[in-house]
Amino acid sequence: MLKSFLSIIIYSVSIFAQQEETHSWKVVDADDGTKFWYDASSLDTTIGDKFNIWILENHQPPSKQEGVEGEVFRSKTLYAINLTTAKYGILKVIYFDINNQEIFSYDYDNPPLPEDIKYTYPITDQSMLHFLVKELFEPKENKIK
Repeated sequence: MLKSFLSIIIYSVSIFAQQEETHSWKVVDADDGTKFWYDASSLDTTIGDKFNIWILENHQPPSKQEGVEGEVFRSKTLYAINLTTAKYGILKVIYFDINNQEIFSYDYDNPPLPEDIKYTYPITDQSMLHFLVKELFEPKENKIK
């Protein structure tokens, strides 16, 4: 009986560990010619002026990151954004190789960061997060070129 119970637990854990997050990626063609994607599904649970959002970037040419073995061709980053203060923080980052295999990840939010240091960096003009906020909140009639 105990053996069967342990087998079920191990099987369940392995299935849950293999499940991937589902994202609904939308492209942002920034004014400066860059392109990146954001996870629109994460906006479904946004309440108020603070939210978390995944951003996916392709790196051409591939980048080298300190502490990461190999070249980084894609990265997926979870940002925490505070619209009131126009600041952000990085919660998680995942790096991928040329075969789209994860080569490194780090969770900056484990344990969870206190609110006073969660949003450390300013959202500056012409930055990726500036283009994201513009895409999400600029009136649609201003987007027509």
